[in-house]
Amino acid sequence: MSPHADPLSELVDWLGLRGRMDLRCLFGEDWAAPHAAIGPWRAPFHIVLRGRCELWLPESRTLVPLEEGSLVILPRGSAHVLRTAGLQGEGRAIRLRTGELLDLKTNLRRPEKADTDILCGEFEFPGRRRSVLLEALPEPLVIAFAGRPGFAWLEGLVRLMAQEISQQRAGAAAIVAQLSGTLFTLAVRAHLETRPELSGVLGLMASPRLAPGLQAMLAQPEEPWTVASLAARCHLSRATFAREFTRRVGTGPLEFLTTLRMELASRLLVQGGQDTASIGEAVGYRSEAAFNRAFARHAGITPGRFRRSSTLDTIAV
Repeated sequence: MSPHADPLSELVDWLGLRGRMDLRCLFGEDWAAPHAAIGPWRAPFHIVLRGRCELWLPESRTLVPLEEGSLVILPRGSAHVLRTAGLQGEGRAIRLRTGELLDLKTNLRRPEKADTDILCGEFEFPGRRRSVLLEALPEPLVIAFAGRPGFAWLEGLVRLMAQEISQQRAGAAAIVAQLSGTLFTLAVRAHLETRPELSGVLGLMASPRLAPGLQAMLAQPEEPWTVASLAARCHLSRATFAREFTRRVGTGPLEFLTTLRMELASRLLVQGGQDTASIGEAVGYRSEAAFNRAFARHAGITPGRFRRSSTLDTIAV
C-alpha cells in the first residue's frame, strides 16, 4: 500500500475498475424493465433521478423500494427487474431509441412527460478471480442520497453526471465514464459510514481495534506476518485479536492475509511488467515454486495461465 493510501482506496485500485453509463430510462405508468444476470465481474447500477420504483431480485426473492435520489448497485451482477411499485404483469411496451451519448428506453410517445427518470450503467472488474471488497458488499447495495447532508458529495456527483448527459457537450462521454468509476467508491464509502454491523473487509475497516492489522497487511503484504505480530499492531493480545478478527471476517487472520496476497498477485499479473518470481516475492513468497502452488490453490489456475487468459480477455474487451 502506498504510504498515503487508505484501505478502501487500495482495494478499489486493485479492482482495476472501469465504469460506464450507457442507458437513460424515461417511463410513464406501468412499466417493468428486466435485466439478465451479467456477473460475477460486471456490476450493473441504476440511479433514480426522478420518481419512485421498486427493485425485484427473483433469485433471492428480494423486493426493495427505491425513492427519488437513490443509487442501487448489484455487485455480483444478479438478474433483476426495475418496475413500477406494485406492478402486476409485464406493463406497457418499452421501446429502445439509439442516442448519441446514451441510448433511451421509454414507454411513452413523448419521453419528456416521464414520471420516472433513471440512469443505468455498469462497473467492470477485469482480470478478477476474487475480491474481498466485492464479497463484503450486499446484493443489492442501495444508497438513498437525496437531501442527506452526509451524502452531499455523492449527490453532487450524480447532478454533474446528469448535467453532462443532458447538455452533451464535447468530452461528455469521457467525463461520465470517469465519474462512473468515482461513483462506485463513493457508494462503498457511504455504505461503510452508515452500516453499524459490517462483515468481511468492511468490518475490519470500520473497527478501530482491528483496522491497524488490515492496514499492515495492505501496506506490507510481503512481510512474514504472524497472528502475534498483527495483534501487536492492534495493541491486542494474540487471542483477543484472533477471536475478534474471525468474528468480523469469518476466517482467521493468516487465511485472510493469503487471500489478500493472491488478490494483489492477480492484479500484478494482469498489469504485466514483472516476472512471476518477482510478483511472488512482492506478496511474501521466497520461492517461485511456493508462490505457484499457493496461487493455483487460490485461483484454480497457475499464474502463467492466469496472466495469458487475462491478456486475452483485455484484448477482447
